[in-house]
Order: sequence, then C-alpha cells, then structure tokens
Amino acid sequence: MIIDEIRNKEHSTRVQKAVQQPQQGQWTNWDTAIQRSLTWNDIRHMAPLRISFLIRYVYDLLPSNANLVRWGKKEDPTCPLCRGRQTTEHVLCLCKVALSQGRYTWRHNRVLQELASVISTAEGEIHPSSTSSTVFTTEGGVKKWHEGLITINTHRKGLLDGCDDWVVSTDISEWERHPDVIRKTALMPNIVIHSASTQQIIMVELIVLYKSRMEEAHAFKEGKYLDLTKQLKKDGYEAKVMPVEIGARGFVGSSAYGLLSKLSICGNKKTKALRLLPDTAENSSDWIWSRRNERLLHKD
Repeated sequence: MIIDEIRNKEHSTRVQKAVQQPQQGQWTNWDTAIQRSLTWNDIRHMAPLRISFLIRYVYDLLPSNANLVRWGKKEDPTCPLCRGRQTTEHVLCLCKVALSQGRYTWRHNRVLQELASVISTAEGEIHPSSTSSTVFTTEGGVKKWHEGLITINTHRKGLLDGCDDWVVSTDISEWERHPDVIRKTALMPNIVIHSASTQQIIMVELIVLYKSRMEEAHAFKEGKYLDLTKQLKKDGYEAKVMPVEIGARGFVGSSAYGLLSKLSICGNKKTKALRLLPDTAENSSDWIWSRRNERLLHKD
C-alpha cells in the first residue's frame, strides 16, 4: 500500500509537469488512443530516418517554419504554399493548398483501402443459435449426463453472425458500390457492410486526424449519421454507424479495436490490422511532410 501510494503520487507529479510542456507533454491528451509499442525487432528493421521522423513527429519537434523561428534558425514562419503559419499540424492537416490538391484525401483513401481490405476478410457464424451439445456436469457430487441436447451460445456474438451474404462496399471507385438505399441519401459513408437477406447495414466512417481529441471526432461522426440511421430503421433496416479514428501521427483509436472485435476479427489478424492501419497513415504523413514546400503534387 505504501509503495502504491508513493507511485501514484510520483505519477501525479509527473503528469502535472508534463501538462505544462507543449511538446513533451503531448501524451497527456492521448486518452482514447491505443498505446503504441515498438519492439527491438521493429527498430532494427526501421530506416534511421523513419525512426527520427516518428519520434520528432509525435512530439512536434519537426523543423517546421514555426519551430525554426522558435529555435532562432529562421525569421519567417509562414507556409510557402498558403502563407499561413507553418506548424506541423498545419502541414499535415490544415494547409488549404494541400487540401485543394487532395494530399489529405490521398492519405485518407490509403488508410481506407487497408481498412476495407481487413473488413472484407471478416466472417460471422451463419447459425450461431443452433449450436447444441450433450453436456456432462457434476451436481451435488454426482456425475451425470443430461438427457437430450442442450442448446448453448444462443445469442449473436459478432455483428456479422446470422447470415453469409454480407457485402462490403466503399466510396472508393474500384470497390463495390454502396446499396441503393444508401446512394439515394445525401450522405456517403466510407464503408458500408450490408446483408440483403437480413436487411442489416453497418456504416463505418474513417477519420484520419492530427489532434488527439479522438473522442470529439467520434461523437461528431455519430451525430452526422444519426438522422440517416433513424431513417434506415424506419424503413425496416437494422442500422448501425461505427466511426473509426486513426491518428495521422501513427496512433490508432480504441474504436478501431472495438470495430474489429465486433466483426469477429481476432488473434493475429487483428494484431496485424492494428499495426497496418497506423503505419499506413504515418507513411502517408511522411510523404506529405517531405513535400511541404513543393507546390506541384507528385505522388510516387
């Protein structure tokens, strides 16, 4: 108890100090992000420049014009593309020229492509309620077999359980088109998982964001599709919207973990997905950063 009390006090002191540090205290705002760990094997296989970029990116220590001015290395903090103040966040999320050129959309679609590929591998149990077995139990110290079959697992464990005609569609051109019931509305979710036989629709909305306020972005997306969800339910569909947040700095929101679990994507498949999605966002952000002063857009 004494050790725990001392540890909690030291942790509280450390947090109070970190909150006052703009760069080193960034981690205090990562409440809903899944902790990202790098193994020695990961570090050995990373290029030195990528490790450097990752560390400086996370703590906002990249040589943006605003940081160079703060460090006394430059006098002009403006962005050469839009003449705004060039911070790391500005380069990766807020530059109007980069937005109009589709740089952020390109990053979003790269992550969306990977997320859709992972979701397309999900499979549910077709008849989860029909599982039955002869059960052996011990009652009052007497071992016996129950007479007849006893039904077990009578409820759906995953969102995809109960049918086998699920179709995954996205708003990316090379994928399956959204069902008509979605396309006739004014909103267009990033991913729609739908079953015609059971009239179920799961809408997945991907958010690639810089800031760590993932819970705010999650609530915003839920509110955006609230009316559509209600309308689908009135039309006889079982509808659900599930926003997923991926940080542009290589962190994944807990909502992604929850989505994969509810789609029965488990084990190594889930682990690989939770590594692939933030890696794709981070690599794309690296590309955007490397061309922060270039007006012409050239994606390799």
